[in-house]
Amino acid sequence: MSNKMLTLMMGFVAFLILAVGVVFVFALASGGDDDAASDTENGGQEKKPSNAAAGKICEGNILYVPGGEPNSLLDPIQVGDVETSEYVVEIFGGLVTLDTDLKVQPDIAKSWEVTNGGKTYTFKLRDNVVFHQGGRRVTANDVKYSIERAADPANASPTVKAYLGNIAGLKERFDNKAATISGLKVIDEQTIQIDLIEPSDYFIFELTYPVSFVVDKDQIEKNPRNWTKQPNGTGPFKLAEFTPAEKIRLVRNDRYHLGPAKLDEVVFELGGGSLLTRYENDELHVGAFPASLLDAVKGGSNPLSKDYRAVPNMATFYFNLNPTKAPFDDPKVRQAFAMSIDRENINNVLFYNALRVADGFLPPEMPGYTESVTSYKYDPAKAKQLLQESKYAGRLPRVVLSYSGSGGTPGDLLVAIQKGWEDNLGVTVELQAIDSSAFLREQRQGKFQMLSDGWSADYPDPENFLGKLFASDSPLNYSKYNNAEVDKLLQAARRETDRTKRYDLYRQAEQKIVDDASIIPTYWPVDHQVIKPCVKDYPSVSMTIPKYRYISIDPKAK
Repeated sequence: MSNKMLTLMMGFVAFLILAVGVVFVFALASGGDDDAASDTENGGQEKKPSNAAAGKICEGNILYVPGGEPNSLLDPIQVGDVETSEYVVEIFGGLVTLDTDLKVQPDIAKSWEVTNGGKTYTFKLRDNVVFHQGGRRVTANDVKYSIERAADPANASPTVKAYLGNIAGLKERFDNKAATISGLKVIDEQTIQIDLIEPSDYFIFELTYPVSFVVDKDQIEKNPRNWTKQPNGTGPFKLAEFTPAEKIRLVRNDRYHLGPAKLDEVVFELGGGSLLTRYENDELHVGAFPASLLDAVKGGSNPLSKDYRAVPNMATFYFNLNPTKAPFDDPKVRQAFAMSIDRENINNVLFYNALRVADGFLPPEMPGYTESVTSYKYDPAKAKQLLQESKYAGRLPRVVLSYSGSGGTPGDLLVAIQKGWEDNLGVTVELQAIDSSAFLREQRQGKFQMLSDGWSADYPDPENFLGKLFASDSPLNYSKYNNAEVDKLLQAARRETDRTKRYDLYRQAEQKIVDDASIIPTYWPVDHQVIKPCVKDYPSVSMTIPKYRYISIDPKAK
């Protein structure tokens, strides 16, 4: 992912984010349709009535799940939110992908070789990968075109430099200093070579991120303004219907090169209403539990206990304190704010321990995570002392916390934390709701003073959290965080190919980042789901991957 915005994560985390006013950052895209689509009012997409409301969802082969409204175009190089990523990874594909164990597996490529001291990757493509519409075979030229398109400055991809910037010549192309990317070479129709600036232990993981996914040059050139309404991908599903605020319907790609999905369709319901009520009414195969009912469902006394599962997310809720804006240019002010949040008590009282208190920035599911990294503990007396020692003692400027929302009443979490700052520091923090698109723009432009923020894994490597967000030269370091010691550690980790040594460098960098308190980690989310017994092989994965092809429906299961 790049900046991945989790405004509405599926399941219980979605409930929490809506109630709490927290937004996540992540980037991925979507698309797809078949040849038979007609030109209708819905962009030529085929509409089909829902059978879920009839309460017979286990009798067919269509999966009904809650979904989030996309926050960007269905274009892999533009997406910056978790909602859209859920669709893009199903509709598009790249050279490699992640499986349900979060291991890198071949996708459009069937194999690859690493040479030149880790600086050259040579990919051999499968000969049976075809686009959804028309069935044209994918070649190495399609891969080259897709990455070149991502780097074209005219397309203004917000993620390409962050995820593919190690490809030789890509930054020069993005900065309009070159007409092509020197590190991309088509050897023959089924072979492409990628040359890197420096060896990278995690480059192969970066290629699982959508910005490098293959798109159809012919479609884009024929319809450059509207191709995203019926995007032509290579993934396991095709886009059949997208009705904003209502549903997104994906249908199986029978010619998928890794084997067709078991489901006929996946319908993402975008409308409102209680996910638990809709689940109980047999309108959804997957629902979510509110925090107040978790004790009962975990203890087995709730009738839905047998349907329940908890899935920890490889994600972190946090507050982003802009160190270039007063008063957060003073580290003592940042530390005081960090020590004034009683995370344990808030989780116990407000959320019935539905979340996990984040004692560091990397979530426990992340490879390289270590318990040795610790954040500031709740200490209101020390917090008050630090504020008095700061250069803003007695003259603190107006403080505004921005969060993604429609402008309604802030969620309980933000209100509780706001009260903690007022009670412990005597500081009244204003809560400012911003719609999700504007939130992303403000974040990317670094205009905020303080954000209620979050980050969800794009790929399972600590560089995705630490290097992407805190290296001073990272395009995703929106707050302009700058620490020379952290930069030195992150640069060393970037070049280190011994994974154990690299993880230790990240450990050192993470502790320094947390100590600086330009970010205040609060919680690691957990997705509290209920899943119908008829749904089989629903993956319990901690991040977004193409998962729906593994799932089946057994109408006989009770």
